[in-house]
Amino acid sequence: MSRAAVGPTSLTGLTGLTNLTGLAGVASLGLVIAALVFAGCGATTMQYSGSLDTPEAEYAKALSLLESGAHDEAEAALRRTMRLDDGFAPAYVGMSRVFLERGDVKEAIRYVHMARIRDVDYVPCWLMAARLYDTAGQYEAAVTEFREAIARDKDRLWAVESHFDLGRTLEKLERLEEAHDAYMEVIALDPLHLEARASVTRIWKTLGPAFLMRLRYENRDIILP
Repeated sequence: MSRAAVGPTSLTGLTGLTNLTGLAGVASLGLVIAALVFAGCGATTMQYSGSLDTPEAEYAKALSLLESGAHDEAEAALRRTMRLDDGFAPAYVGMSRVFLERGDVKEAIRYVHMARIRDVDYVPCWLMAARLYDTAGQYEAAVTEFREAIARDKDRLWAVESHFDLGRTLEKLERLEEAHDAYMEVIALDPLHLEARASVTRIWKTLGPAFLMRLRYENRDIILP
């Protein structure tokens, strides 16, 4: 796990949010949890692995609790995760989400910082920062963080949610052509993403025939896949 230090530019910007209060909850992070497998050799010789006491297992438990709204129990599971592996960045992003949903912005920001310090290339660190900015109404800063998340996501594990959330933030800034491109990226990755398709149709209607003609002129396919 990378423990690369994060430069001042990537970390100090978030401190401007510490005076904000009353933030709404954010969309849940779309993370991939590895399956835990038992192996056995018969009724009399079955062995159970002690590997269940792992950061991954505790983190999976914490996510389940967080989704059910059990914030205190989720926090306890996340703290157990960090005791098992102090460098496990997903646990710190999870803690940031817990405190954000409680309305404690200062702690939410602190845990984003801690996650980045432990693994600067863990994409949800950047997504969480972007959502903090977006919820605070600091849309330009949110766009920067979303674009950083996309750039760091070499395997495109979070590409759908990153591009979609970027599109929504760009719409708030009335940068509709950029929002259109972000939504089209979503559709290219997930043709059945109904919200992205509806957003593209809405932008077409707003920008009108001139925009559609320019898409044709630029050989940018305007037919949804």
